[in-house]
Amino acid sequence: MESTNGIVAGEEDLHTALTFLELTTVHYKNDDPYGWINAYITLIPIAIAIGVLTLILFKREVRTIAVFMGLLFSETCNYILKKSIKENRPSYWKELKKQSYGMPSSHSQFMFFFAVLMTLFILKHRIRIKNRLIQLALIIGLYVLALFVAYSRVHLFYHTTKQVVFGSFTGIILGAFWFVVVENILRPYIFPFFINHPIGKFFYLRDSSDIENLLEFEYYNVINAQSKKNNKNNKKKE
Repeated sequence: MESTNGIVAGEEDLHTALTFLELTTVHYKNDDPYGWINAYITLIPIAIAIGVLTLILFKREVRTIAVFMGLLFSETCNYILKKSIKENRPSYWKELKKQSYGMPSSHSQFMFFFAVLMTLFILKHRIRIKNRLIQLALIIGLYVLALFVAYSRVHLFYHTTKQVVFGSFTGIILGAFWFVVVENILRPYIFPFFINHPIGKFFYLRDSSDIENLLEFEYYNVINAQSKKNNKNNKKKE
């Protein structure tokens, strides 16, 4: 049985029943020449979260785990604020079933939380970068990315300017707060407990933030280990 426009009725029902995964779906106007660029930019927080999880898996640094915990803390605060304030998003995408609240912008909050936390880690030498120019470039880059993501949320009509500004300032405050938590609670009390616990030792948890040059340290440890192995093999051959 066909409808008046030639589409099978069953196919119409299927189309109206379909939905989408909101986490990675980004809509933009097809006549917007900058829409696709902003669509990619607005996905940067997801890339950062995946990067942090990858570092946790391969490096087992408790500080990286603390960063991920901080991101979860920020997102939880954002959820609570949205449910409390209950301010709607712009009506532009209403037909796309974007039903969640928009105040504050979670993307803007995420990016400025991450930027502030990383900045404080760099300035307080928890992330050790000797070259001042590289330090400055990284810090500036973090805030440029944060501003780009915040702008993309307004450009794509997912948030109002007010929602993005509120989210940005919330991220700045929470990022500074989480740094204080890491340095005054997690680092002196929680990190040593988990590092020295049998479970921590099983998963090789560590905190290498006090090592002056981690890349150099890891490099020479690998070289020395390889040298010892080669010497041992040579002795066996003799």
